Amino acid sequence: MAAGLAALGNWQDWDTGYIVQAARQISGPAMETAMFAAAAVCTFVLLESTVLAATRLPFAMAEDGYFHRTLARLHPRLGTPARAIVLSVLICAALAVLTVTQLIAIYAWLRVATSMMTLLSLWRLRHTAPELPRRFLVPGDRFGIATVVVLPILFFAWALINSDPQSRLWGPLCLACGPLAYAFICRRKPAA
Repeated sequence: MAAGLAALGNWQDWDTGYIVQAARQISGPAMETAMFAAAAVCTFVLLESTVLAATRLPFAMAEDGYFHRTLARLHPRLGTPARAIVLSVLICAALAVLTVTQLIAIYAWLRVATSMMTLLSLWRLRHTAPELPRRFLVPGDRFGIATVVVLPILFFAWALINSDPQSRLWGPLCLACGPLAYAFICRRKPAA
């Protein structure tokens, strides 16, 4: 990217796939083909690693009783969670109708929710278990903890409000599925 910016300097024209066009302008069709091939391989590897890593989530949740137990079964010969892999592939295929920009924006909503839960758990632990031994303590007493928790949440809110319009629709809908699924699972699980 630095070489492309230095050679062409027209960063305002850069959009999805522009690195391939920039390679052609800099070095010709051979470089364009090489950049396209590299981009395709990187995209495939990224998707492959995401699919393989994401399959562990339904597998582990099935082991814990949050998903159907058949997703926790391992393939008899390969020792992999084949059903969880197939489920993840089907979900990825269903999401392929969205643009990359929309997918990233929706992912941002879900990632922000995870980060906010982490920050709020820090705040709650400070109040519910103040004597708990910690390796790191946020300095500044109430002001320090409020700063560490509230400022990132304000930045998250600003980013989400200014995100893609489609993600402002789908992001909250995806987030709403979590509490609904949790309530459904809690009603189905026998009391311990």
